[in-house]
Amino acid sequence: MLRKLLMIAGVGLVMQGCALTDATLDVGADATVVGQGPLSEAEPVSFVINDFDDAREDQLRVGYKKNGFGQNMGDITTAQPVTVIVADAISAAAVANGHTLGETGIAVDGVVNEFWVETDINFTNIEMVCNIVADLKFSDTQTNSAIYSVSYSASYSDKKQMGTEKNFAEIIDGAIQALVDEFVFDEELAEALREL
Repeated sequence: MLRKLLMIAGVGLVMQGCALTDATLDVGADATVVGQGPLSEAEPVSFVINDFDDAREDQLRVGYKKNGFGQNMGDITTAQPVTVIVADAISAAAVANGHTLGETGIAVDGVVNEFWVETDINFTNIEMVCNIVADLKFSDTQTNSAIYSVSYSASYSDKKQMGTEKNFAEIIDGAIQALVDEFVFDEELAEALREL
């Protein structure tokens, strides 16, 4: 029985890929794969991307590496603050959809409420899921009037054979791309911009 438990734990450690070490991941939006949606149909505006706030309960990490028993064995962090990652993703998506970035125009204020990757270790694979939740508020810098506010919730999941840093990064990048899609395909945002 003990041998079986040790074997399972060993499999879990191998599947997690160096589970006893922390992982700092270089993740973010890929501007080359940002699609065009209703946001591109609005008249071009200049977006002013302000510094976003971090309202997450755990601001030190974005997840944990775990062993076969589900115990936390190492921190998963990002090379840049999650607020910068989300703000940069919004910036890239705006530019890819025909808008510009500047110091006056439509201000974008954001709050990152969730940015977390979770793992579920099975005997043959690891199911990974990353969830990102961000509240955005858009306002006119000339009048200081709010024109639109929204809460975007994005998720991406996949099954991997091992919990390598590369696989964790792919899951997080997938969630960032899903968040970008929420922004790009937001019909109500596009309508708010058309009414300016």
